[in-house]
Amino acid sequence: MKINNQCRDCNSPNLIKFLDLGQQPPANSFLKADELNDPERTFPLEAYFCRNCNLAQLTHVVNKDLLFRNYIYFSAGMPKVSPYWQSYAEHIIANYLTADKNSLVVEIGSNDGILLKFFKDSGYKILGVDPAVNIAKIAEKRGVPTLTEFFNDAVAKQIVKQYGLAMAIMGNNVVAHIDDHQTLCRGIKTLLHPNGIFVMEAPYLVDMFENLSYDTIYHEHLSFLAVRPLQKLFDKFSLEICDAMVVPSQGQSLRLFIGHKNTRPVSKNVQSLVNKELGYKLDQEESYFNLAKRVENSKTKLFNLLKDLKKQNKKIAAYGAPAKGNTLLNYCGIGTDILDYALEDLPSKQGLYAPGTHIPVVTRNYAETHLPDYYLLLAWNYTPAILEKEKEFREKGGKFIMPIGDNIKIL
Repeated sequence: MKINNQCRDCNSPNLIKFLDLGQQPPANSFLKADELNDPERTFPLEAYFCRNCNLAQLTHVVNKDLLFRNYIYFSAGMPKVSPYWQSYAEHIIANYLTADKNSLVVEIGSNDGILLKFFKDSGYKILGVDPAVNIAKIAEKRGVPTLTEFFNDAVAKQIVKQYGLAMAIMGNNVVAHIDDHQTLCRGIKTLLHPNGIFVMEAPYLVDMFENLSYDTIYHEHLSFLAVRPLQKLFDKFSLEICDAMVVPSQGQSLRLFIGHKNTRPVSKNVQSLVNKELGYKLDQEESYFNLAKRVENSKTKLFNLLKDLKKQNKKIAAYGAPAKGNTLLNYCGIGTDILDYALEDLPSKQGLYAPGTHIPVVTRNYAETHLPDYYLLLAWNYTPAILEKEKEFREKGGKFIMPIGDNIKIL
C-alpha cells in the first residue's frame, strides 16, 4: 500500500479527510473455506476532499495487482446488463463512428468482453485492455482480443504502433479505479484519433449526496467523480468534455463523452450537470462533513433495525454479494450473528465467504430451502428487477430492507 499526500488530479497537498469507514479488507477479496482462519489484510478506508480542484478521493492506495489481477466481477453477470451494453454500443455507433469498418474501438477495463462483442458483431475492429488474466481468457473465448495490461501512455503507444489510432475509446467503471489520472489522460491523448471520442462511465458523486450511497466507497474506487473536477483535469491535456448524461447504472452513473479540444460542439448537458453539482455545493468542504454525519446516522439506524429484528427471532440474509456490500457490512459491524448467508447468482462467488464478516455466499437453490423473513438488499442498484423477480417471496410475506439512505426502508 502507498499513501498519496497530493491530489491525483492537480497535485495539490491541500487534502482534508471527511469520512473514515475504518480498517477494511479489499471489497472483492472473498475467502475460501480453508482461508477463514488466516489473518486478513486490511487497509484504511478514508475519503478526502481536495480544496484546490475539489476531487473527492482515497489517499490509501492498495497494490493494484492485489485488487485486479484475479478479478471476480463479470460485466455480463447481472440482471438486464446485456441490453444495457447493447444500447450503449448502439449510441456510440450511431453518433460517433463512421461507416468505415476499419475504425478501431478500444475498451480500457474490458472485463469479459461483453461490450466490445457488440462492436465486433457490427463489423468494427476491437481491442480490450484488462489486467485480469482470468477474465481476459473469458473475453478471448468470446472472440475479443485482450491485452492483459494496466492502461497507461506506454500501452497506448504500443496499441498505436500495432493497431493504429482509435476512433472510440471506452472506460466504464474504470477511471475511478485508476490512481494516476494524469498518466491515463496522456494515454487517451496518444491513442485517440483527432476526430475520435473517449466515453467513460463511473458512479456519480451526486448519487452519494442524493441517495447516501456511501457503500460505493471501497479500495478499488480511488476517486468519486463529478463533472467539474474532471473538466479541470482534461483541460490540462487539451481534452474536452463535449457531452454528459446521468444513466441508471450502479445507482446513478455519470457518462461523459470526451474529445480533443475544440473538435466538437459542447452540449448544454455539460453545464447543466455542473450547475447541479454547484447546487449540492460539491465545491465546499462543509458539504462533505455534512455527508459524513448522515452516513454515521444511517449506520446507526440500520444496525438498530437489524438488532431489533433479531430480538424478534426474525431470520435475515443478504441479497447479493457485491463489493459495495462488504463496505457496508464491515463499516456497520453486520456479521454472521445477524445475517445467515448472502444469496448470490454469480457462480464465481458462490461457496466463498465475504471478506471481514465471513458471511457464507450461497446459491439460489440453498436460499430457497432456507428462506429468511427479511433480505438485506445489498444489490440495491438492481432493486426494481429484484423485486419483480422475487414477487413470490414477497407474496408469502418476505420483505426487503434497503440498507442505504437517510431513512432505512422496508420494502
